[in-house]
This record gives sequence, C-alpha cells and structure tokens, in this order.
Amino acid sequence: PKARLKEGLALAETGAITSSIDSSDGLAWSLHEVADASGVGFLIEDIPVAPEVKEIAERCGLDPVELSLYGGEEYELILTIKPELWDEVERIMEEIGTPFTIIGRVIEERRLVLKIDGRIEPIKRRGWEHFRSKQ
Repeated sequence: PKARLKEGLALAETGAITSSIDSSDGLAWSLHEVADASGVGFLIEDIPVAPEVKEIAERCGLDPVELSLYGGEEYELILTIKPELWDEVERIMEEIGTPFTIIGRVIEERRLVLKIDGRIEPIKRRGWEHFRSKQ
C-alpha cells in the first residue's frame, strides 16, 4: 500500500477538504469514525471494487462489496469535500494523475447506509482495531 501524502498535501491547500482519514482500518470503520467525529451520517452509493478483489471473491464464495467495506490496509484517502470547491479538487487530482471515486454523500441523519440494488442497508461498524483486547 502507498500512503497518499502528495495528494493529501495538495488537497489540503485548497481549503476544500472538511474531513479526511485513511482507509487502513477498513472503509466502513473509517467512515464511522468520521461520522461520529462530525455528527453526521453517510449514504454510500458506489463502492469501488478492484477487479482482483472481484476475482478472489468469486473464487472463494465471498461478497466483493463486503470485502471492500470491511477489509483494511489500503491506505487510501477518504475525504469530505465542500461541494462548491469540487471542480478544484477534480483538477488537482487529474494534474497529479491519481484516480478517485465519489462513493456517496454526507447526510444529516447520524447513520451509515449503503444503497445497493435499490435497497438501503446499514453499514456495520466493523474493521480493524489495533488495540482491541481479545477478551
């Protein structure tokens, strides 16, 4: 995994970023952390799933969306962006040459949900916890 330091520093200078975290503890866990700290929720509508993850999931009988939500160690940036500065963020990411995906939006209701196949499902607070006791 590669930490997105260059991207984070460049985007911080725009003033467009309202929160950020990396996904090293899993996408779901990281989203819950941001939501709790900010007093908001998220509606997630697009989970990026790498072709390799789809292939492994199919071979092992696993759900690729579950793997993408609850796995970890990706070190990708998760950002919330001021809508009025979105074009600036898009321009910078294109200049740097780093692909990015809009996965959802902030909602007022304090819950995390995934919209998939027309259904709304809760996103569990699951992921990697570094200091969790085994008791």
